[in-house]
Amino acid sequence: MKDLIIKPLLKGALVVLPILITAWVAWSALKWINSLGLSAITTVGLDFLNFPGSGLIIMLVILFLVGWLLKFSFIDWFYQRVETAVMRFPVIKTLYGAVKDFANMFDKSKDKNQQVAVVDLQAQGMGMMIGIITSEQLPSKIADVVNDNSTGKLLTVYIPMSYMVGGFTLFLPESKIKRLDWSFEKAMRFALTAGVSQDSQAEPSKAK
Repeated sequence: MKDLIIKPLLKGALVVLPILITAWVAWSALKWINSLGLSAITTVGLDFLNFPGSGLIIMLVILFLVGWLLKFSFIDWFYQRVETAVMRFPVIKTLYGAVKDFANMFDKSKDKNQQVAVVDLQAQGMGMMIGIITSEQLPSKIADVVNDNSTGKLLTVYIPMSYMVGGFTLFLPESKIKRLDWSFEKAMRFALTAGVSQDSQAEPSKAK
């Protein structure tokens, strides 16, 4: 009974559910982007452009134009000034800053300092953990408090939590950190899925 019904049912669920969830998330995102484009069309009074998928097309065009305009130094300078003004508002600064920093983690066009590492937390009873070195230097206000000559240079390390959108930010000495030759995307996927997601084609990472 188990082999005839339960096992095929579970196997089918493991195949179908990831596809359905991925399709649902992608479709929801496209619908949201399309609705933004339709709102823009209605706002400027171009209702004749309202047809299925027009909102998505409009948003793609807008994103392309914004990215293209930012190549000009004057436009980029103006954007930086507007962003600086917006960041003066406490609540907006926190929300906008967090979203932008998270998005920048996946921006491959920028030279980022994030590096994957194994973090030694055995002394705290937590074993060895995957971490992301987010900064080689601490903010001055934090460095004045936590820096201790006995521990050496401290690095900022982000520890992602499995199956959760969250984690911990730790300040750890370099002696507790072993850098890995591993891409940020693969390490995050491995950590967020508690090691379930592994690239079988990839060679084992080597600690530095």
